[in-house]
Amino acid sequence: MIDSDILTAHGLLHQACTKYASRSLATVGGETMTYGEAWNRGGKLARVLSERGLEKGDFVGIMMSNRLDYFTANFACVRGGFVNVPMNDMLTRDEFSYMLADSGARGVVVGPDFTDTIEELRSDLPDLETVIAVDESPPDGQLPLDTALNEAGDVALNVSIDPGDLLRLSYTGGTTGRPKGARHTHRLIAMDMLAHVIAFEIRDGESMLISTPLPHAAGYIHLGALTQGAHLTVTPGFDPGEFLALLDDEPITWTFLVPTMIYRMLDHDAVADANVSTLDTLVYGAAPISEERLTEAIAAFGDVFIQAYGQTEMPNVGMVLPKVDHEPGADCVQSCGRPATMVDAEIAEVEHGRIESILDRGGVGELIMRSPYVMDGYHDKPEQTAETLVDGWLLTGDIARMDEEGYVYLLDRANDVIVSGGMNVYTTEVEDALERHPDLNLVAVIGVPHDDWGEAVHAVVETESDNIDSSDILAFADTHLANYKKPKSVEFRDKIPTTPYGKVDKKVLREPHWENVDRNIH
Repeated sequence: MIDSDILTAHGLLHQACTKYASRSLATVGGETMTYGEAWNRGGKLARVLSERGLEKGDFVGIMMSNRLDYFTANFACVRGGFVNVPMNDMLTRDEFSYMLADSGARGVVVGPDFTDTIEELRSDLPDLETVIAVDESPPDGQLPLDTALNEAGDVALNVSIDPGDLLRLSYTGGTTGRPKGARHTHRLIAMDMLAHVIAFEIRDGESMLISTPLPHAAGYIHLGALTQGAHLTVTPGFDPGEFLALLDDEPITWTFLVPTMIYRMLDHDAVADANVSTLDTLVYGAAPISEERLTEAIAAFGDVFIQAYGQTEMPNVGMVLPKVDHEPGADCVQSCGRPATMVDAEIAEVEHGRIESILDRGGVGELIMRSPYVMDGYHDKPEQTAETLVDGWLLTGDIARMDEEGYVYLLDRANDVIVSGGMNVYTTEVEDALERHPDLNLVAVIGVPHDDWGEAVHAVVETESDNIDSSDILAFADTHLANYKKPKSVEFRDKIPTTPYGKVDKKVLREPHWENVDRNIH
């Protein structure tokens, strides 16, 4: 009979760190930590936090860049029964303050780049009592991590964990409104870990390259990978030249990127000569890859691509487009795949937070999903929870259609649909069409105010060509889009802004157009 503890994140991770104790868990900047070392350090940090008054169920912020002691802090939460509040190192001061205050965090583990930031914020955070700094000489009142671990000696804390205990409060990375904290339990995370292993083809002893933020999608991916004894090569951030060099120099077999990162590598001079022969799997998420760029990517990296669709509310593994479906020219390439192993999905007519009906295949409506790893609600936000979790379904807010074979095609975010002259324009459809232009690297489409149509379609583009202007793009749109879907204006940018989670930040793109306009459309 399986011990119920195995059905928790704590149980799965304890088993992995015992089984693979001598294996290298992660390497960052040339320094390596084994599974056994990471589990032990986490247990000792948990004891230190407990001795300073934190109790099981208290919230602990993790505020640092990708580094080895992220794993120490993460395992401290797992072993101590604390709730991990992961915060991307690219967040602003106000965003850090909001998440720490909203969660009521009593403790925080900060990297060396954020010791001054947390000191500036402390007066506004009455619940915050303990600050552990990954720094030898932090400001007064912050306890250096090494000092804390020495204080603990050889005694680790290991509390009893129930499947329903909360483990992680992950704030949504949406581009409108305040982030909401999605509540993830030990049972949920355990099921999500196994879902990652299945859907993302993570094998025993995988050699993984992680360049995306550990507080975001990579934080869930790596937990699943640990059950397979994987080794993680972690970089502080993404640089296309460095990434290609690591693929060339290290026996990397698996990695995760967002499409914009793939495009940066394809446009890099080093891609033609990079040796990527050991790479078996490249998982990408946040958006599909355009057909033209997919053809380039397969030529450069091989048949290694898996697309994943998920949300913070149901981490990473909702729809999956496997390697076999990444065939340029196939219709399904522009889908986000079919429901993963433990996922049910439908397209529904949703009105005012109610599911009115489930639509037939081919119908356009809101994508709804359910699985064993859907959040149990938003932190202290019962109304938003009730609007998102309806009759056992997660309402994704994504407009989509599902074909006869079960492939799901995302058309837009419900709040990103442009209503122009009474017609709905799905921004992803316009983006997909324009990205076929050979001189465009990246396209983002937004609605901007227009006196006659309400909103007009506006394209923001990246290009390295000096021989293209707005008229070329508009002429290209003439042959690929219906009249009401064509951009009415084009804006050139050296770099299209992205959120800390690697998604195009349409909120930033919209702001200059809408700042003096009273509107309800976002």
